[in-house]
This record gives sequence, structure tokens and C-alpha cells, in this order.
Amino acid sequence: MSVKVLLFGAARLTVGREHVVVDAGQAPTCRAVLTELGAAYPALRPIAGVGRLAVNSEFASGDQQVRSTDEVALIGLVSGG
Repeated sequence: MSVKVLLFGAARLTVGREHVVVDAGQAPTCRAVLTELGAAYPALRPIAGVGRLAVNSEFASGDQQVRSTDEVALIGLVSGG
């Protein structure tokens, strides 16, 4: 299944696009989507390795299933005070 992943901040700057599409298998989990992001876009590996996915505007666990109708976004680490 193809999953469209929205990119923000450093991830968007790294790839130069607002979103990417990855093929994450038949019934992908968030963990599988992150793995495929790193495989398809090696420059995203550092961000995908420490970032999290949000599914439908909520942080998702690694084992959460992703459906074709879900809005998926890569959220990198943020800092500040």
C-alpha cells in the first residue's frame, strides 16, 4: 500500500518537498512506514530514526496500523523552551 507522508521542518528541507510517498506493504504499521522512509530517502534516516509519525493529527505508536485514508505526518524532534 502506498502511504503519503507529510514532511515539516528539517525533513521538508532535506527532501525539498512537502510530502513523499512510500510503499509500506499490505497492512503497514507506523514502524514499517518509518523503515520505508529511511530506505526510499536515505537523507531522511537520521530524522526518521528519532522522529515520530502522527496519524490523523495524533502521535501514533510504532505498531499502529496505517490505512490508505489516513493523514500521516513525520514529526521530527523539536526543542526549545
